[in-house]
Amino acid sequence: MRLIIEARLVDGDSDTVEEGDGVLAVVERPDCSIAELGLSLAEGRSLLAKVQIELVSKQVRRWLAGQTHCESCGAALRHKDSRSTVLRTVYGKVTLKSPRLWSCACQETAQTKQRVIHPLSKALARRVTPELEYLQAKWAAHLPYRQATNMLKEVLPLDNGISSSGIRDRILDLGKQLDAEIERDIAQLPQSAADGQVRECSHVAAVSVDSAWLRNCDPGADPGRHVNIVAGRATFTDGPQNCMPMCTRK
Repeated sequence: MRLIIEARLVDGDSDTVEEGDGVLAVVERPDCSIAELGLSLAEGRSLLAKVQIELVSKQVRRWLAGQTHCESCGAALRHKDSRSTVLRTVYGKVTLKSPRLWSCACQETAQTKQRVIHPLSKALARRVTPELEYLQAKWAAHLPYRQATNMLKEVLPLDNGISSSGIRDRILDLGKQLDAEIERDIAQLPQSAADGQVRECSHVAAVSVDSAWLRNCDPGADPGRHVNIVAGRATFTDGPQNCMPMCTRK
């Protein structure tokens, strides 16, 4: 038995096939054994990667076709050359052609000379899809960075698309964004209108506290032997942050 998976580009308005058939994958089961049902992990990863490459490439090609004219006067922009842009997605890396165009003559002034325009590079500034960033942050929040990386690679075609150091950097960036949002929320709070004197520390920007329980490794031990650990962090406006741990029981 042979399963042939094809890809066709169909226009949404007329339902006409604009491009010829493309064979994405051929799955063979010569003996039709019941022990080999469905797609294997390797076949599934390979198929998802090929579908992603086919879809993203055609989407980008159509989008670029609408970026070759000046937005002001409508004149066609001259082509300079083409480079390659790598986009990291949930279903693997996709290498895309990124043309570089000369800016229109109507945009030139005495102070602004002709420049090179990168439509695709400007649109894909981060070179990574939001779905991949979400999965990296979600899995790394529950697992060690290396283990999260290995498990994502096992179920998705991400052999060369992610790394444990990249996931770590992503988590650190998210932490900085959350800290900035918290500081903005604190700054927007109404000021206290109490009559008494308010004690305020002007150089402390934010304080965060979190706690966790460490369970005793002995399943038959007294639950009272579990240990509660508290960690605090203070962010200062005029110096480095300070982290303070505390254990309620030694």
